[in-house]
Amino acid sequence: MRRGAALAGAALLLAGCGGGRLSHGAFVRRADAVCSAYADTVSLLTRPRSFAAVQSYVERTLPLYLSALDRLQALKPPRRDEPAVRTWLAADRKVVTALRNLRAAALRHDLAATNDASNALQAASLAARRAAGDVGLEVCATP
Repeated sequence: MRRGAALAGAALLLAGCGGGRLSHGAFVRRADAVCSAYADTVSLLTRPRSFAAVQSYVERTLPLYLSALDRLQALKPPRRDEPAVRTWLAADRKVVTALRNLRAAALRHDLAATNDASNALQAASLAARRAAGDVGLEVCATP
Protein backbone atom coordinates (compact mmCIF):
# COMPACT_ATOMS: atom_id res chain seq x y z
CA MET A 1 0.00 0.00 0.00
CA ARG A 2 2.79 2.44 0.87
CA ARG A 3 4.63 1.64 -2.32
CA GLY A 4 1.48 2.35 -4.35
CA ALA A 5 1.03 5.68 -2.58
CA ALA A 6 4.66 6.58 -3.23
CA LEU A 7 4.31 5.73 -6.91
CA ALA A 8 1.12 7.76 -7.16
CA GLY A 9 2.86 10.69 -5.48
CA ALA A 10 5.80 10.41 -7.87
CA ALA A 11 3.43 10.34 -10.82
CA LEU A 12 1.74 13.52 -9.60
CA LEU A 13 5.10 15.24 -9.20
CA LEU A 14 6.17 14.24 -12.69
CA ALA A 15 2.87 15.44 -14.14
CA GLY A 16 3.41 18.77 -12.42
CA CYS A 17 6.90 19.10 -13.91
CA GLY A 18 5.71 19.69 -17.45
CA GLY A 19 5.13 16.11 -18.57
CA GLY A 20 1.50 16.82 -19.49
CA ARG A 21 -0.85 19.68 -20.12
CA LEU A 22 -1.32 22.12 -17.31
CA SER A 23 -4.62 23.35 -16.01
CA HIS A 24 -5.41 26.97 -16.82
CA GLY A 25 -4.59 28.00 -13.25
CA ALA A 26 -1.30 26.11 -13.18
CA PHE A 27 -0.31 27.53 -16.57
CA VAL A 28 -1.07 31.07 -15.40
CA ARG A 29 0.92 30.60 -12.18
CA ARG A 30 3.95 29.17 -13.96
CA ALA A 31 3.94 31.67 -16.80
CA ASP A 32 3.54 34.59 -14.41
CA ALA A 33 6.40 33.21 -12.29
CA VAL A 34 8.66 33.22 -15.37
CA CYS A 35 7.62 36.78 -16.19
CA SER A 36 8.15 37.86 -12.58
CA ALA A 37 11.68 36.45 -12.50
CA TYR A 38 12.48 38.18 -15.81
CA ALA A 39 11.02 41.52 -14.63
CA ASP A 40 12.93 41.36 -11.34
CA THR A 41 16.22 40.81 -13.18
CA VAL A 42 15.65 43.43 -15.87
CA SER A 43 14.46 46.06 -13.40
CA LEU A 44 18.02 46.18 -12.07
CA LEU A 45 19.29 47.39 -15.45
CA THR A 46 19.40 51.12 -16.07
CA ARG A 47 17.66 52.61 -19.08
CA PRO A 48 20.11 53.52 -21.83
CA ARG A 49 20.83 57.10 -22.83
CA SER A 50 23.54 56.67 -25.47
CA PHE A 51 24.18 54.41 -28.45
CA ALA A 52 26.71 52.38 -26.45
CA ALA A 53 24.30 52.12 -23.54
CA VAL A 54 21.51 50.94 -25.87
CA GLN A 55 23.79 48.24 -27.27
CA SER A 56 24.80 47.16 -23.77
CA TYR A 57 21.19 47.18 -22.56
CA VAL A 58 20.03 44.97 -25.44
CA GLU A 59 23.02 42.64 -25.04
CA ARG A 60 22.07 42.15 -21.39
CA THR A 61 18.31 42.05 -21.87
CA LEU A 62 18.00 39.91 -25.00
CA PRO A 63 19.50 36.69 -23.54
CA LEU A 64 17.28 37.06 -20.47
CA TYR A 65 14.22 37.57 -22.66
CA LEU A 66 15.11 34.61 -24.88
CA SER A 67 15.62 32.41 -21.83
CA ALA A 68 12.25 33.43 -20.40
CA LEU A 69 10.62 32.86 -23.79
CA ASP A 70 12.14 29.36 -23.96
CA ARG A 71 10.71 28.55 -20.52
CA LEU A 72 7.31 29.90 -21.52
CA GLN A 73 7.27 27.91 -24.76
CA ALA A 74 8.05 24.74 -22.79
CA LEU A 75 4.86 25.09 -20.75
CA LYS A 76 1.91 23.08 -22.03
CA PRO A 77 -1.29 25.07 -21.69
CA PRO A 78 -4.70 23.44 -21.69
CA ARG A 79 -6.00 22.86 -25.21
CA ARG A 80 -8.62 25.59 -24.89
CA ASP A 81 -5.87 28.16 -24.18
CA GLU A 82 -3.57 27.09 -27.03
CA PRO A 83 -4.73 29.65 -29.64
CA ALA A 84 -4.38 32.57 -27.22
CA VAL A 85 -1.01 31.28 -25.97
CA ARG A 86 0.25 30.93 -29.56
CA THR A 87 -0.81 34.52 -30.27
CA TRP A 88 0.89 35.73 -27.09
CA LEU A 89 4.17 33.89 -27.77
CA ALA A 90 4.16 35.13 -31.37
CA ALA A 91 3.85 38.66 -29.99
CA ASP A 92 6.78 37.95 -27.66
CA ARG A 93 8.87 36.81 -30.64
CA LYS A 94 8.15 40.21 -32.23
CA VAL A 95 9.66 41.80 -29.12
CA VAL A 96 12.81 39.76 -29.78
CA THR A 97 12.93 41.07 -33.34
CA ALA A 98 12.39 44.62 -32.12
CA LEU A 99 15.23 44.28 -29.59
CA ARG A 100 17.56 43.03 -32.31
CA ASN A 101 16.55 45.92 -34.58
CA LEU A 102 17.17 48.38 -31.76
CA ARG A 103 20.66 46.99 -31.20
CA ALA A 104 21.43 47.14 -34.93
CA ALA A 105 20.30 50.78 -35.17
CA ALA A 106 22.39 51.72 -32.13
CA LEU A 107 25.42 49.94 -33.60
CA ARG A 108 25.06 52.13 -36.70
CA HIS A 109 24.73 55.24 -34.51
CA ASP A 110 21.60 56.06 -36.48
CA LEU A 111 19.47 58.28 -34.26
CA ALA A 112 16.33 58.16 -36.42
CA ALA A 113 16.52 54.37 -36.80
CA THR A 114 17.20 53.98 -33.07
CA ASN A 115 14.14 56.08 -32.24
CA ASP A 116 12.02 54.13 -34.73
CA ALA A 117 13.29 50.82 -33.32
CA SER A 118 12.59 52.00 -29.79
CA ASN A 119 9.03 52.93 -30.78
CA ALA A 120 8.62 49.55 -32.50
CA LEU A 121 9.89 47.83 -29.35
CA GLN A 122 7.36 49.71 -27.22
CA ALA A 123 4.55 48.78 -29.62
CA ALA A 124 5.64 45.11 -29.70
CA SER A 125 5.88 45.04 -25.90
CA LEU A 126 2.40 46.53 -25.57
CA ALA A 127 0.98 43.96 -28.00
CA ALA A 128 2.67 41.14 -26.07
CA ARG A 129 1.29 42.42 -22.76
CA ARG A 130 -2.21 42.67 -24.21
CA ALA A 131 -1.95 39.15 -25.61
CA ALA A 132 -0.75 37.92 -22.20
CA GLY A 133 -3.81 39.54 -20.65
CA ASP A 134 -6.01 37.72 -23.17
CA VAL A 135 -4.56 34.44 -21.87
CA GLY A 136 -5.47 35.49 -18.33
CA LEU A 137 -1.97 36.29 -17.15
CA GLU A 138 -1.35 39.10 -14.70
CA VAL A 139 2.39 39.59 -14.24
CA CYS A 140 3.13 38.98 -17.93
CA ALA A 141 0.48 41.55 -18.84
CA THR A 142 1.87 44.25 -16.55
CA PRO A 143 4.29 46.88 -17.87
